[in-house]
Amino acid sequence: MVTGKPLQPETAVGSWQQWQGNLPGKPEIISRLDGGRSNRSYLLKSGNQKLVLRLNGSNSLLPGGHRDNEMKIWHAASAAGLAPPLLYTDEQQGILISRYIENSLPSQPEASKSIIEQAFTLLKRCHQLQVDAHSLDLAGHIQQYWHLIEAKGEPADITLLEQRKPMQALLESPHFKNAETGLCHHDPIMANFIGGLERLYLIDWEYAAKGLLVMDYAALAIEWGIEDTVVLANSGIDPELLTMAKSLYTYLCNLWEQTTA
Repeated sequence: MVTGKPLQPETAVGSWQQWQGNLPGKPEIISRLDGGRSNRSYLLKSGNQKLVLRLNGSNSLLPGGHRDNEMKIWHAASAAGLAPPLLYTDEQQGILISRYIENSLPSQPEASKSIIEQAFTLLKRCHQLQVDAHSLDLAGHIQQYWHLIEAKGEPADITLLEQRKPMQALLESPHFKNAETGLCHHDPIMANFIGGLERLYLIDWEYAAKGLLVMDYAALAIEWGIEDTVVLANSGIDPELLTMAKSLYTYLCNLWEQTTA
């Protein structure tokens, strides 16, 4: 876990001789990359090689998550051609180095049938990965969010309060209890798909864990604005289950926003 003063990228680059990839010299920090609010990422260059330095944020994993799990899953995804190769990790310092993939996606990838099909294919292949990973407890995940919200000592959003019991009932419904499980990415937002029209990769596996497959498809549908008919055609999921999962995913996102407000 990363604690105390945030590690600076210049300090992280100091370990470059331990990295894989036969780098010709100490990498230069080119720029900071756009990314999520949990971690900081930077573009590096050594000779003609480009790399990504990610400095992990503290307490950014899902309940039960651990950086060892993330690295294990990322290596398996890389070996399967789903993710860029990892070149170095230092859990103590919160450093992760991976190959940089040139991103040439169109400005509106959700409008490209080819990109959408690739996104579904990546998720399906992710779900098929055989990795000894922890399982995501959605009820525990929600409980943790509420603990953080209540610890702030501020009034919670009334809509979230009204949804608390219905969402708990949804989780306990037969549809969810009998839903198919597997290794899920759990964060298939557009920013975590990189590459081009011919090949996509998935990055940022810190939320990956065993879970309900439908939650990945619900997230993809909402984050990409994909119509349910397209999601159902590409996933074979029960329509009612998808509707329920989309409601739960929206609820989880709103809870997260409340914790960071």
